[in-house]
Amino acid sequence: MSDFPIPKNVRPGDNFYTDGKQPGVANKFFFEPPAELVTLPSHGYLYKTVTSDPDIIENGSIKIRPMTVEEEKILATPRLVRSGQAIDMVFEACIKSKIDPKELLSSDRVFLMLWLRSISYGNIYKFTLTSPEPGNPVRFEYQVDLSNHPITEFTDATISEPFEYTFPKCKYTVFFRLPRGKDEIEIMKMGNAPKKMDDKDETIVKRLTSIIMKLTNPEGEEVPTIYYQSFVNQLMAGDASSWRNKLQEIDCGVEDIKDIQVPGSDYVFDTPIPITESFFRVTE
Repeated sequence: MSDFPIPKNVRPGDNFYTDGKQPGVANKFFFEPPAELVTLPSHGYLYKTVTSDPDIIENGSIKIRPMTVEEEKILATPRLVRSGQAIDMVFEACIKSKIDPKELLSSDRVFLMLWLRSISYGNIYKFTLTSPEPGNPVRFEYQVDLSNHPITEFTDATISEPFEYTFPKCKYTVFFRLPRGKDEIEIMKMGNAPKKMDDKDETIVKRLTSIIMKLTNPEGEEVPTIYYQSFVNQLMAGDASSWRNKLQEIDCGVEDIKDIQVPGSDYVFDTPIPITESFFRVTE
């Protein structure tokens, strides 16, 4: 019997077989797509405490391979998607650099999701949008080319956490970090927890509270951590909005789609790239 044929896209050094022999059963056949070094929007500047991988720390890149059917199975399992485990399981399988995916900035994770989608299913991503025009919402088809969508990158190699911001109205000062994957998972768990009919959505509060590292009052006295959630709950809307704007100004990552023209209308709006049910599918 002849040797099992080797696919043409296998490169030197690829682990094609688990044991170097012709597979006798399906689980002995193993070809992992080659990983590529991808430059992160953050350039790895904020990862010095969570990894020593030189690709990340010295080169600002992460080693990641395309998705396979094994990862599609994960994304097709509703239980894993609802729990927030799915995307982390995909990252754990596809990322080959030495870093816990939960420690990645949320902005880097979104960028990597788009990279995985682009390299695995193609650059063109088609989806349906609904315009936010008051009183006249319009649903229409739209598409983006993920290969040339604009990315905001960190440019200051000395950037460090915590960041400091004094609220314009209440005059408290917050010292905060940028959101991580671990924050997303906790928020998703909270969203999936059983709720009563009159329960309010605490996502905004949780999202802001989770990134506070220190909080001081106008006199410079430190506020105990047990009061952080209460503080965010009572924060004036203007202060909360200005803080979110500051976060967006500091952070890196995938930019919103700009100047979307609604068909048959003069209405124009911006929106983040939506992650829809067709995100991890071929759409062109």
